[in-house]
Amino acid sequence: MRIVDCQQPDLWNRYVAAHPCGGPFHLFGWKEVFQQVYGLSAFYFMAVDDPPGPVNATDQPHSVVRGICALFLLCSPGNRRRLIALPYLDVGGILADNAESETRLLQHAVEIARANRARWIELRQAAPLKGLPASIPADTDGIWHLQVSSHKASLRRDLPADSGQLMRSFKSKLRSQIRKAMKNGFSHTVGGAELLFAFYAVFSRNMRDLGSPVHARRLFETVLHTFSRQARIVLVRQDRKAVAAALVLRFQNRLHNPWASSLRSHRRMGANMLLYWAMLAHACDTGLTTFDFGRSSPGAGTFRFKRQWGAEPSPLYWYYLTLEGKPVDPLSERLSFSAWKRLPVGISRLLGPPVRRHIGL
Repeated sequence: MRIVDCQQPDLWNRYVAAHPCGGPFHLFGWKEVFQQVYGLSAFYFMAVDDPPGPVNATDQPHSVVRGICALFLLCSPGNRRRLIALPYLDVGGILADNAESETRLLQHAVEIARANRARWIELRQAAPLKGLPASIPADTDGIWHLQVSSHKASLRRDLPADSGQLMRSFKSKLRSQIRKAMKNGFSHTVGGAELLFAFYAVFSRNMRDLGSPVHARRLFETVLHTFSRQARIVLVRQDRKAVAAALVLRFQNRLHNPWASSLRSHRRMGANMLLYWAMLAHACDTGLTTFDFGRSSPGAGTFRFKRQWGAEPSPLYWYYLTLEGKPVDPLSERLSFSAWKRLPVGISRLLGPPVRRHIGL
């Protein structure tokens, strides 16, 4: 077995599609997205077995892929250099056939960290890694120690054959809230890049209201271009005004919801409820069998909100590999700042992306 840099995106994506834990955030296209938008350094490498005979170091198509790993280097103020798989998204990290492949990939990640003076490596796994050691010796800089946190959970629900059955599966209170939104004159549509400006108007205002620096609009534009066959925007309007929006990604039989927002001024009227109903109904009526609500902290308001739709939680496993056992506090990184709420929306859109690129959450 050897470790090689990936030069074959199709080979990478075929492995992701075949792996039981593979998802949209493992796809090779995120390398293009984050490099183009934020200029992040990316490292995409694979563990491969070679067929008998002479080995060409670049001859990947004839090799058997046993595992993959993608890392991005984030360099925050204060010398917070770290490698993350994947920043800004719920999961990433290592996909592998077995513990041996995982260990070889992790050893290579340590080499990349040393070469780039990273203080730690963060792997966001949807499932536990298989039997990794508690520490990994390094050639010159001591011992790299593993720690794991499950402070976040993924929430998913299985879907029936159509949206009518889905509606009937809800409790009466939830059905009433959805119907209230419809009676209040909200309508929804599903589309592509033509809805980007309306999506971003809602998303950026909501991020300002939360006190969070907003992603660049170009990030979502690049996602829609790179994943043109998988990405859609779901938009809720009232009297032609966009009041709630989400960007969703289709992967195999699942629909994933990494980004969603609604205007606070319209929540009591049910805009957010209709947005989630629209996403779930769209997934049902296009033949998908699972809806992924994204991550939340157990017990938080967003966690309870997703649970009312029938979502079942599963812990996420965020591994931190640190030099000399210096622990990483997974709750230390902040995404919300009280002063940010006082900025005019236009200013927050200008200042947000340069700040947001350094925040890995």
